[in-house]
Amino acid sequence: MRTFTVCIILVLCSLAICCGIAGHYIQSTNSMLPAIGVGDHFTTFEIRNETLNLIKRFDIVVYKVQPNKTKVEMETNTKLVHKVIGLPNEKIEIKKGVTYINDAPLVESFEKTVGGIDYPAVVKPENEYFLLGDNRPNSLDSRFWNKPTTNRKDIYGKVTNIIHKEDWDKGKR
Repeated sequence: MRTFTVCIILVLCSLAICCGIAGHYIQSTNSMLPAIGVGDHFTTFEIRNETLNLIKRFDIVVYKVQPNKTKVEMETNTKLVHKVIGLPNEKIEIKKGVTYINDAPLVESFEKTVGGIDYPAVVKPENEYFLLGDNRPNSLDSRFWNKPTTNRKDIYGKVTNIIHKEDWDKGKR
């Protein structure tokens, strides 16, 4: 029985290593308020296998910085965090603060700050995702990229655990 238990643990550890390894980040902007605030810590499960780790709408993901229209300079190794709103092959549009997916208003059950710019209707290509911050007026997200989607290969991982700054400072980890 003991040998069986050890084998199971080894197999699970091997799967964890093959499928993804956790990363640790600290949020430096307010683009994801109220879900993730400045100074909050969060961990990710890195996505290495597309069939085991599907990206779904409303997943919070960490991804590679994209060239942007606003000319905001960011280092190429900068990692951003936003919520997946649009999936591949979907038509995305934002009018007066309402997001539409395939011409139907998107029901967003999480708390967000409405505002920011409108976004014209565009159909997203295969393996491309449309990402938005929860704090829409203060988020440099897909609305501002030169190419308004993020490719699957540029997404590093999904956020799995958020530890708010106050809790981190009190030693709750």
